[in-house]
Amino acid sequence: METNNVAKTWCAMRCLVGLCCVALLYGCSSSNYETVPRGSSGKIQSVNAGTVVATRDVVIEGEATYVGHSSGAIMGSAVGQTVGKGSGRTLAAAGGAVVGGLVGGAVEKELSKKHAQELTVSLDDGGTVVVVQERKAPGFVEGDRVSVTHAPSGEAYVSHAHYETDGIY
Repeated sequence: METNNVAKTWCAMRCLVGLCCVALLYGCSSSNYETVPRGSSGKIQSVNAGTVVATRDVVIEGEATYVGHSSGAIMGSAVGQTVGKGSGRTLAAAGGAVVGGLVGGAVEKELSKKHAQELTVSLDDGGTVVVVQERKAPGFVEGDRVSVTHAPSGEAYVSHAHYETDGIY
């Protein structure tokens, strides 16, 4: 009987390690494309030229969704199943599911944090805006010429301006 419990524990641990590897690979994936808000697709947006006057590194807090909670609960229940006998095993599985759900949510929240920049931009039309967005290479520094794209909904993002002799293109 103890061999069965050891096998279940190893199976649960392998699942946990596999899930952690998948989460790590997902977090390390990159794209050569700039990500824009889904809601801005196909909508009219305004573009203003300006100059970055201040930057600050910030972190966009992560989010704990049902994915982290339910994954943690499943793994916690699986680990709890390996403890005790009879109704004690059922109680351990239930307790493992609760604790696993809490831990899974916390892990997802930590893994989904994003490094970002808060950019203060002095617009050529005289206004000033502040935009917080995920940090992508190359980052922004004071003095960079930029384009600020914003939608009527309030969503905005900053990109490096592309200039020719006649201005932004």
